[in-house]
Amino acid sequence: MRLAILTVFVAAIFVVHCSHVFMGTSVQRPLVYNREVKYNSQMFRKRIEYFNFTLPSNGFARPAIQGILAFDLLKSTASANVTSGGIGYSFVNLRMKSERGKKLDYDIYIFA
Repeated sequence: MRLAILTVFVAAIFVVHCSHVFMGTSVQRPLVYNREVKYNSQMFRKRIEYFNFTLPSNGFARPAIQGILAFDLLKSTASANVTSGGIGYSFVNLRMKSERGKKLDYDIYIFA
C-alpha cells in the first residue's frame, strides 16, 4: 500500500515538471501521424505556434483519435496544450509555446 502511494506521488511530481503531452493510449493502436516540428527562436520573445491535424475519413465514418504524444526534444520548459479536439474527435489542435528567446522542437505522434 505504501509503495502504491509513493508511486502515485512520484508520478504526480514527474507530470508537474515535464513539458511533454501524453493523452489517451498508444497501446495496440496504429500510428497514423508522426512529425517533428521545429521553429527557430525569436529574440527576447516567447514563440507561440499552432499545429492542426485532421484524420482523413475512410468513406463511411471518421475514425477517432485514441492517443496523442508530443515530446519536447529540447527538454525545456516549453509547453504544448490541446486547444480543441483531441481524444474521441477526428481532429486535434495543439498550441506550443517556447521559453523566452528559445526555439521549439517537438516530436508529435497521433494514434487512431
